[in-house]
Amino acid sequence: MMRDTSDGRSGPSVQEAMSFGSLELLRSTSFAWRLLASHQAPFVISFLYRVFLAENVREVSEQELLGRLENYKDMLNAGSGEDRFPRSAKEYLTEWADDGHGWLRRFYPAGKDEPYYDMTSQAQKAIEWLSDQGAQSYIDFIGTESRLISVFDILRQIIEGTERDPRLRIQNLETQKAAIEQEIEDIHAGKIAVYDETQIRERFAQALTIAREILTDFRSVEQNFRDLDRGVREKISTWGKGKGALLQEIFENQDGIARSEQGKSFSAFWKFLMSPTSQEKFQSDLESVLRMKPVREMNIPRNIRDVHYDWVNAGAYVQETVARLNGQLRRYVDENYIEEERRILQLVRDIEGKALAVRNTPPKVWDAFLDAVRPELFLPMDRPLWSPREKPVIAEAELMEDDGEISLEALYIQIYVDKEQLNERIDRMLQSRDSAALSEILEIYPLEKGLSELVAYLSIASERPFSSFDPELSAEYSWMDAGERTRVVHMPEVRFHKRRQEDISR
Repeated sequence: MMRDTSDGRSGPSVQEAMSFGSLELLRSTSFAWRLLASHQAPFVISFLYRVFLAENVREVSEQELLGRLENYKDMLNAGSGEDRFPRSAKEYLTEWADDGHGWLRRFYPAGKDEPYYDMTSQAQKAIEWLSDQGAQSYIDFIGTESRLISVFDILRQIIEGTERDPRLRIQNLETQKAAIEQEIEDIHAGKIAVYDETQIRERFAQALTIAREILTDFRSVEQNFRDLDRGVREKISTWGKGKGALLQEIFENQDGIARSEQGKSFSAFWKFLMSPTSQEKFQSDLESVLRMKPVREMNIPRNIRDVHYDWVNAGAYVQETVARLNGQLRRYVDENYIEEERRILQLVRDIEGKALAVRNTPPKVWDAFLDAVRPELFLPMDRPLWSPREKPVIAEAELMEDDGEISLEALYIQIYVDKEQLNERIDRMLQSRDSAALSEILEIYPLEKGLSELVAYLSIASERPFSSFDPELSAEYSWMDAGERTRVVHMPEVRFHKRRQEDISR
């Protein structure tokens, strides 16, 4: 996807961007550069990748993120034997989300009063760059053939898609027709050209790289739309002319968003992605490729089967950003709302205008106070009566000293199982069938966190209304523990249904 500036124009050329002045300015303003140069970069990057990118999560509540950061700090401190991260998790999150760092975005989702966090596009760019530097490639060589063919195909598509002469277009189609007919004749004659294992691995590795880059682009696209949204809100807050002129300016900006290169590219991408035919074709082709022997031998991540669902979820966030912009316009156009809340709106706009005036040059010393938001009541009967303390009874028992050495590392090992992710796996299995056994689900998504993950599946089965336990059918569930030993559990089969069992039997 092409990245535009907020006014729709393309950015500077490569030569201009690589000049000394541009690089010096980029170093002082880029959050991605600031993250790579930070002394706490390994700590920040490893945690953000662990929470957001490894699980492809777009928003995490503050309480959950604080808990996971505290656990991650304890794990790192336990491994090093010293307190390398003395500050609290709250202090770290506040710093990472402030205007000086910009690695996290703190916001309130619609209908929720708890703040949520999402990683910014600048932080993701830095993390993706590092992953390209240090991560092992899917293939052990640099593939050039597939990329060269992709360049030729793209150039051919540009030429064919922009040709207006009917005679030349028909000539190109006749050439393609002759090539197809020649290939059909060769197949009838027994001459079938197929890819070798190297060509298969090279092309599939390129497809995985592009799939990952698409997910990376979504945060940048969402941020660009959010910047446009903020520009419209700033214009509303500081507008001093008539309402008609403001509405005309807003609608022109909204049309400019849709007509921009990025807006048109995203609309075409979303339309193609949401097509049921495209989704079924992609799923079928992906499953066929994953069954090939050269692909099975590659180091392929387990979640590659769900990459198109990840695209849909990421694209939905972009759509929500555009929907919020439209909601802002509708709320301003609503005359009744304007008339009833004119005084409140005026106060809010005054506050927003003053905040925008000092956004780039905030005062060093704040002189502000906040009145009490509610009265404090102290009633005499609310005070508890005095009660005597119970004296503890200490049993006289001889304490034996243990000479064995006990490892304290087990106290810091905490396993987190995401039940929402397990529910998504079950729902995906039920998209093409009426029921799915737990053993069938584990064949596609093996147990990664051992017994804890298996217990989570059983908990989900007890909560879901359309699930059952078959005591007559025994199943075997296995996983590898931390010592690379195989653990096996024999228990009744668990089955998840779309509807109730009695409805299925009818």
